[in-house]
Amino acid sequence: MKPVVEMKWITSRKSAPDQAEVFIDGICSCICTIYNNGKAEILVIDNVKTKEEYRNNGYGTALINHVLMMAKEWKIDSVELVVNSDNEVAKRLYDKIGFKKTEKEHYRILLNEWTSQQP
Repeated sequence: MKPVVEMKWITSRKSAPDQAEVFIDGICSCICTIYNNGKAEILVIDNVKTKEEYRNNGYGTALINHVLMMAKEWKIDSVELVVNSDNEVAKRLYDKIGFKKTEKEHYRILLNEWTSQQP
């Protein structure tokens, strides 16, 4: 059975970058943000998650491949994502799909203490 893909727009460029949440069968989802960096249209995939009992069944691959298909239709120039350095499962998935590690470094400033207290 073909997965059911849904997309819900969260914002539009009138106030912020385009942002949508993409779901597959209510099992797997991610947030996609589209912006222009002055040179290219960029789509950033963030917060990829699959319900634990459905992991290793191809849902993550289907989700990312669907986002890549949408990005091509929308004439996006580059698709990027950030992964935690210790998340080997996600890194293998992204490598398998064709993502390449870049030389960018990721920086953050904590503005709310709750973020630093997460397990």
